[in-house]
Amino acid sequence: MSQNISKQAVRYLICGFSSLVIFLPGLIPKAHAGSIAFSATGTNPVSGGTTNALGASVLFDDSLNPGKLTVVLTNTGPGASVPSDVLTAVFWDYNDSFLNLSLSSATAGTVIGANSGSNVNLRSVGGRVEWGFASTTSSTGLGGATGVSAPVTQHYGLGTAGFGITPGFGLSGGQQFNYGIITGYDNPNPAVSGGTFVKNSATFVLSGLPTNFDINKIGNVRFQYGTSLNEPSTYYVSPPPPPQKVPEPATTAALGVFAAVSLRLMKKNK
Repeated sequence: MSQNISKQAVRYLICGFSSLVIFLPGLIPKAHAGSIAFSATGTNPVSGGTTNALGASVLFDDSLNPGKLTVVLTNTGPGASVPSDVLTAVFWDYNDSFLNLSLSSATAGTVIGANSGSNVNLRSVGGRVEWGFASTTSSTGLGGATGVSAPVTQHYGLGTAGFGITPGFGLSGGQQFNYGIITGYDNPNPAVSGGTFVKNSATFVLSGLPTNFDINKIGNVRFQYGTSLNEPSTYYVSPPPPPQKVPEPATTAALGVFAAVSLRLMKKNK
């Protein structure tokens, strides 16, 4: 009889711990973090290579660095033949209050072309800032130069070309499409063959995330190529998959304690 009561008590205890675990994330300012990705494809009608296809993706992740947003921008298309094949910016929106972010770092694992290298700091290349970040509280977004056919309506952006945007970014000695992102070369013209480019992808870290940041609220992503807003741009064409959730250490620790205590009590009452 006492053994049955003890086993029943264990079951109640397990249930109690389960309830605790369910509510525990609510006690942590940021109980979960994760990542979300967007991709898009398109064409460049003036590309002179064997194909005029374009492709790009961007990954946003707030689980790698507490209070920071990691952004990985990747060119997924074929090789570049003209400057307008070069991926030079990504723009996005956050569907909530304004985020007061700043660019902490910008790096490229591999740079190819005239000034090739590895693990390149894109915030300081020969005294130049090659990639920059801009954001605005304006209801019209980042805007753009007068007369452009596709002004930037998004409120956040990373880029290596200025695009006539105010506030400008990537203009502190930057070389416009140089240090843009390509996968390789496809019958390149002289401007491309003589340039310097990030190969495949670049990684950026933005600091200043609030504790209530919700990665699901990122959207309206635009990928920009070339040095003018009138040049090709692509948008993600369908909602991205749900973000991958990563439990915070405190939540993981609570689950571990729960499992250990439950196992010990069950062994004791066998």
